[in-house]
Amino acid sequence: MRIEVLNYKVSKKRGKKECDLIIPFSITSGSGQVEYSAAEIDMKMMSYFVGRIPTVASAFLYFSAIVYAIDRSVSRNKHSIDGWSREIDVVMKVPCHESFNAQKEQITKLLSYLTGDYWKVSFQAASPFRLTRYQDCNYFNDITQVNLFSGGLDSLIGAIDFMTQHSGKKLFLASHYDSDMSGPRIDQERILQHFASKYNGQYVVLPKRNSVRIISHISAETTCRSRSLMFIAIALQIAEYTKSKIVIPENGSVSLNYPLSPSRRSSCSTRTTHPVIIHQLKELFGAFGLSAGIENPYEFMTKGEMVRDCKDRPYLLSILSDSNSCGKRTRRQFFYDNGAATHCGHCMPCMYREASLIGFADSTTYGNELDSLFRNKHLQLTDDFYAMLNFLKTDLTDEEIKRELRIAKVNELPNCEQYVNLVVRTRSELKTLIASKGSNELKKYIGLL
Repeated sequence: MRIEVLNYKVSKKRGKKECDLIIPFSITSGSGQVEYSAAEIDMKMMSYFVGRIPTVASAFLYFSAIVYAIDRSVSRNKHSIDGWSREIDVVMKVPCHESFNAQKEQITKLLSYLTGDYWKVSFQAASPFRLTRYQDCNYFNDITQVNLFSGGLDSLIGAIDFMTQHSGKKLFLASHYDSDMSGPRIDQERILQHFASKYNGQYVVLPKRNSVRIISHISAETTCRSRSLMFIAIALQIAEYTKSKIVIPENGSVSLNYPLSPSRRSSCSTRTTHPVIIHQLKELFGAFGLSAGIENPYEFMTKGEMVRDCKDRPYLLSILSDSNSCGKRTRRQFFYDNGAATHCGHCMPCMYREASLIGFADSTTYGNELDSLFRNKHLQLTDDFYAMLNFLKTDLTDEEIKRELRIAKVNELPNCEQYVNLVVRTRSELKTLIASKGSNELKKYIGLL
């Protein structure tokens, strides 16, 4: 399909400095049908950085919002060529378009790997940013690190670790939420309420966390593979301004997302914080001449190891119920054991979370128990669960793991052996979950009995 991104519009709120950027685009399908959508970026405090950081960094936020809006607007069911992947040929009007065109090949690789689609991108000149300028302020002074902050367990641990170890330094928590999806915003706000009493003065957030809304009358896509790009783009604004680094606090098991079966590799395997993506972003930022570094200090740790090594574990355990790791939290009609639960219990993020908290007081509530899932193989919701079980019951050699990592291009990164070991420990952690909470029949199924 052909997508054309038009020049942005500025929507100002009466009597206020704040404004929204509205970026419209047209979508032309293979049949010639034309549909329209747009990204609306809430620029309340982000406008402050325009003109204070390299233009290409501001343009990257603009670019990321477009990518996210396209990702959300184009239905995989309707437009995929193989049941999943879409062919997306897009012409974007962006500020600093020469810099983007110079890295067009790298950007195409990044987007294709991230979303599992086939992207073709080119860039044309857009109008320079004409936004309300805020006067200089000291709100962003003295920030020494920028952490992505989603409201999940990993980002909670990342924030606690920094503020516990660096009491005299200030952390910026970079957040994003889609205003059509209230869950992440609520998660973030609950955790920040806890932080306000314990870490007052040690962290900074945007007074209004940056939101992106999709203005569309067409079917929305819910997979949202590009959401992490929005987090990183927001973080980049602050990191460039404060000359600090961006930290992605994500456990290595989820980040690597080793496929549970051959059918789940490649495009069907989420890569939002994959080590290859982080490597590609490092290269792209370097090519743009940006100073901000980007890293995941937890890339070789399981989720359970992150919990055990948390620098203030008692505090973590006391508030962890206000974090949310669930990938399917909105589908409560499939919460068969506990309709009021905060987590579904059947998606892989839930199972990684439950496994990570074995041996600790886990205050998380799950909509489905392991044995219930095991008894309901016929239900579609058990696909992830049974994929995990079959993954655990299959013996894997280090060489077989390496072969799978080569398919995902992980072998092109340094420290491939560490990723192999990570997969081994991840499997062990999931087996411990079954051993601890599963019935004898379930344990027997994966070979524990």
